[in-house]
Amino acid sequence: MSNMTRNTHRAVMTILAINAVSEHISCFIYPPKLPPQSCSKTLLFASADTETLKEGRLVEFSSGAGANKQMTLGAIIGKDGKRNLKILTSSGRTSSIPPRSIKHIVPNARSISEESQIERHESAAAAALEDDMATGGQSIAEVWEMLLEDDDEAVNLATLSELIRGDSTSVSCYATRAVLTEGVESFCFKEITKGGKFDNTGPMYEPRQ
Repeated sequence: MSNMTRNTHRAVMTILAINAVSEHISCFIYPPKLPPQSCSKTLLFASADTETLKEGRLVEFSSGAGANKQMTLGAIIGKDGKRNLKILTSSGRTSSIPPRSIKHIVPNARSISEESQIERHESAAAAALEDDMATGGQSIAEVWEMLLEDDDEAVNLATLSELIRGDSTSVSCYATRAVLTEGVESFCFKEITKGGKFDNTGPMYEPRQ
C-alpha cells in the first residue's frame, strides 16, 4: 500500500469516526422526531418547506419537461404567493418555483442572496469536473476503494466532500456533488436518497460493489 493510499485510509477512518460520534451525541441530546409511516409525499415536502426551504438557502430545482427538463442552481430569496418560492439564479433572473421542484439543498449554504455567490458555486463545480477529467477521477476512486475495504455503508455528501476535497463548505459540497454525478468515476457511488435529503448534510451515497 502506497503512502498516499495509507494517508487516504487514515483520513477516511478519522472523518467517519468523528461523524459517527457527532451523530450519536446529536441523537442522544436531540432525539429525532420521526414522521408517521403514513405521511404522504405532499406532507414531506410541506415539512421541508417549513423547516429547511428558507430564505438564503442554495438549492437545485427542476424546470421544463421531457427533453427540455433541466436542473438549475439558485438561491431562495423569499416566498411567491402562499406556496411557491422565489428563487434567484446566477444570471440575475428570478423564478417562481413550487417546493416539489426542489431536488437538492446544498449543505452549509446559508445567507446566499447575490448572483456572484451562486456563480462561485457553479464555477467551483466546473473547475472540479475539469480537474477530475485531468486526473482520471483518481480522488473519487481512492475514497471509493477505502470505503469498500472498510465495509462502510452509506455516507452523506458533506462527509464525502471532506474526504475528497478536504472540507465541507457549501462550495466544496456542490463541487463534490458535480463530480459524483458527472465525473469520470461517477459510477463509483450510488445516490440512495435522490431528491429528498432535506437536511444540512446532503443526500446519502453508498459505494457500488
